[in-house]
Amino acid sequence: MLSDAQAQQIWQQWLNWLPAAPPIERPAPIFALYRKQLLEAGISEAEADQYHAVIVQRMRTQTDGWRVLFNNIYSSPTPGFSTSPNALLLAAVEGRVPGRALDICTGQGRNAVFLAIRGWDVTALDISDEGLRVAAGSANRAGVALQTVLQSSDAFDFGMATWDLIVVTYAPVPLTLPAYVERVRESLRPGGLVVIESFASDAAAPARRPVDIDPEDLRRAFGDFKVAHFEDTVAVPDWDSEATRLTRFIAIR
Repeated sequence: MLSDAQAQQIWQQWLNWLPAAPPIERPAPIFALYRKQLLEAGISEAEADQYHAVIVQRMRTQTDGWRVLFNNIYSSPTPGFSTSPNALLLAAVEGRVPGRALDICTGQGRNAVFLAIRGWDVTALDISDEGLRVAAGSANRAGVALQTVLQSSDAFDFGMATWDLIVVTYAPVPLTLPAYVERVRESLRPGGLVVIESFASDAAAPARRPVDIDPEDLRRAFGDFKVAHFEDTVAVPDWDSEATRLTRFIAIR
């Protein structure tokens, strides 16, 4: 069992390595490259597994690694994720009168720019300055405005009865924690939508990804919302080319 000091040392080594990593299109290949370099440095397979477990666990609670990781990914000339707006979001807003929208962990702004083109007043939130730079450029080329905010969703003030739509796709935010859900609920106007899509796994499953959501925990967390759409399915995600377990969720305040 690692001590807190040992785990922190592993985490710090990861943070020190990340800025020097070449731009890579998705998180998984970055982790694979780091593992390869650990093994080449003489770390055993078991130790490399331990390093990975510590890093994944820390990424659930600490945002400093996400900024560097996604600055790397968004610097890649060949994105390993869909640059088109999320299909669930397209369906959710079809025929809906535009209002104020918050796109949490907007990345390069694929969803935010789509919404702005549709007439929404969009705030694009992310901790990656590189992602927001790309999003602002895409909005400028499309002739629309985005309000970009460089901040974590934990630090961001959601406000009270502020939003008509909140979008969360493949984002490392604690969507099943009551305190976080309460922030979302209070910040939505009556009749406002929350649209969620992410990787899924059971809460007790080993080796969960930091962005994994337990679908049943998600449904319970939003129990006082009207559920308009719920899926616990296997499909091709926006962030990979192979089918995996996903959850898709639309709820109305």
